[in-house]
Amino acid sequence: MTMPLSQESAGRSPPPIGPAVTPASGAAGHRRPQSSRDRDRFVGFAFAAADLLIESDPQGNILFSAGARCRLTKGEVGGLVGSNLMEVVAPGDRKYVHVLFDRIREKARIKPSRVMFQAFDGQQFPALLGGCRLDSCPGSLFLTVLLTAPARGNGGSGAVTAAQGELLDQCGFAGILEERIHAARERGLEQGLTLLLVEGLQAMVDSMPEGAAAEVREGIDAYLRGISADGDSAGQLTGDRYGIVHAADIDGREVQGHIAQIIEAAGGALPGGIRSWTLDMADDRLDATDAARALVYTVQAFASAQGGEFTISSLEDGANRLMAGAVERIGQLRATIDNRNFIVVYQPIVDIGTGAVHHLEALTRVEGTSSPADFITFAEDVGLIYDFDLLLTRTVLDTLQQFRKEPKLPDVAINLSAKTLMSPIFFKQFQSVVAPYGDLASKLLIEVTETVVVTDIAKLNEVLQKLRESGFRICLDDVGAGSTSFQSLYGIQADYAKIDGKFVRGAVNSPRDMAMLRSMVDVCRQLGLELIGEQVEETVHAELLNGLGVSFAQGFLFSRPSSDFAYFAKDWSKVRSGGKVLLKG
Repeated sequence: MTMPLSQESAGRSPPPIGPAVTPASGAAGHRRPQSSRDRDRFVGFAFAAADLLIESDPQGNILFSAGARCRLTKGEVGGLVGSNLMEVVAPGDRKYVHVLFDRIREKARIKPSRVMFQAFDGQQFPALLGGCRLDSCPGSLFLTVLLTAPARGNGGSGAVTAAQGELLDQCGFAGILEERIHAARERGLEQGLTLLLVEGLQAMVDSMPEGAAAEVREGIDAYLRGISADGDSAGQLTGDRYGIVHAADIDGREVQGHIAQIIEAAGGALPGGIRSWTLDMADDRLDATDAARALVYTVQAFASAQGGEFTISSLEDGANRLMAGAVERIGQLRATIDNRNFIVVYQPIVDIGTGAVHHLEALTRVEGTSSPADFITFAEDVGLIYDFDLLLTRTVLDTLQQFRKEPKLPDVAINLSAKTLMSPIFFKQFQSVVAPYGDLASKLLIEVTETVVVTDIAKLNEVLQKLRESGFRICLDDVGAGSTSFQSLYGIQADYAKIDGKFVRGAVNSPRDMAMLRSMVDVCRQLGLELIGEQVEETVHAELLNGLGVSFAQGFLFSRPSSDFAYFAKDWSKVRSGGKVLLKG
C-alpha cells in the first residue's frame, strides 16, 4: 500500500530518504521528484508490515505519524505529533521501551517486539513495535506499530506468558523456549539461548532500600526483555538466574556489562559475579522437538543446580557440557523408543494367605542404564515418558495376546507416570492403543507412579476415574514415600495401594517404622483400598504384613523379576509348609 504523505494530516513530512533528482519529462508530463517517490516508497514499505508509522527523536518525541490510529488517539493520527511515545505506552512497559530505543541506536535496527500500549480510553492492548535509524536522517528513529492478538496464557496452546512488565517464570520460559526453537527451525532464524547467573543478586536486592531495589529489578527485567526475541522470550528462573532467547548477534559479555551498569547505577554492590553461557539452538543432531527437550532440560538443570556446574568457579563450558550430555541421552532415549530397545520383565504380586498369584507387575529394563528409576526420571524430565508409557502398554498387550489361550492368563499391572496421565491428550490416545485388543485390555491394571510432584490431584483423579469407568483397576504406587503420595490417598479413588518397601523392612526392628506402617494400613483400610506390601525379601516381612491384615505382597521372597512370561502363564506352582509360603521354580 502506497500512501503519499500529502494525504496525512501529520505535523510534517519525514526528511528526504534519498538524493533529490531533477524532474524529467515524459508522455504523462513531469514526473514527481525522486525524493518524494522515495518517501512514498518508505512509507509504503513500512505500511506493508505495520499499521502505524512513527518518526520520533531519540527521547521519543513524535515528529511524524501516518497510518491507522490504533486506538492511540481519538482524532486523526497526526494528532500524535508533538506528544511523546511514552504517553501511549502502558506504564509497566515504559522502561522496557527505553531499552528498545537504546538498542535501535546501538544496532541500527530491531525486529518487532511485543509492547503493551495504552489507548486513549485507558484500555491496554498488545502490539509489535519495530524500529530502525538511518544514517541519512540523524536524530530520527523510525518506528512501526503492528496490532496483534493478546498473548496466549494457560488456556491456549502457546506458552504461558508473563504479566505486564515482568519476566516469564521457569515454566513459562520452558514453554516459550519450545516455541522459539520450532520457529527457528521452520523459518531458518539464527537465535541463541543465554543462561545468566547474577550470583548474590537476591541477597543484594533484599539488603537495598526499596526504591533502589526496584530500580535494579525493573532495570534488569526491562533490559532482558529488550534483547529477547520478540520482547517476550526472557525468564527469571530463580532469584539470581535468568534465561534469554535472543537474536544471534547478542554477546554474553555485552549482557554482563549491561547488568553490571544497572546494578552500579542503583548504588548496588554485587557480592558475587556475573556469568553467562550461550547455547547453540541450531544443533541439528536432534529434530526440533527433541532439541527443544534438550534445551529445556538444560535450563531446568541450570535453575536447580546447587553449585558445581554453574558456580562462578565452574569451567567455562559447564552449560555446554550439560547440553551435550542431554542431547546424547535424548538421542539414546529416542532410539530406545523408536527401536523398542528394552525388555519387559514380570514380577508376581502374591496373596500372602494362599500363595496364589494375584497379578504380575510389568517392569522395564533398558540396556546400558544402571537404574530403571533413573531412566524413567530422565524420560519424565525431557518429556518423553508419554511416548514410552504408551509403547509399554502396547508391548504388554502384545504379550498377553500371544498367550491369550492360556486358561489362567494372569492380569498385569503397567506403570504409568502421573506426568503421562496428566497430559490433555492421554485418555484419547490410551483408548486408541488398547481398543484393538478388545476384552484382553481388561487384564491391565494401571499403577500410578509419582516420581514427579503432582500439583493438581483433582485433575489426576478425574483422569483415573475415567479409566475406572472404562473397566481398569487403579493402584497407587509407593504410598508413604513422600507427601504427595499421602495427598493422593485422600484425593484419588483407587482400588489398590502399594506400601513403600522401606517401611515394610524397617518395621521389623524399628518401633517408629512400625507405627508408620500401622498408620498407613489403617488409613488405606478406611479408604477401602486393598494393600500390597513391597520389597518383601524375608519370611518375617510376609508374616508381619499378614499380621497387620495386608492381603498381598511382592518381593524376592516369592520371585525375582523374569522375562519368561510363559513361566507365570503356564508353570507357576506353589506349596505350603509350616504355614509359610514357599514357591519353587
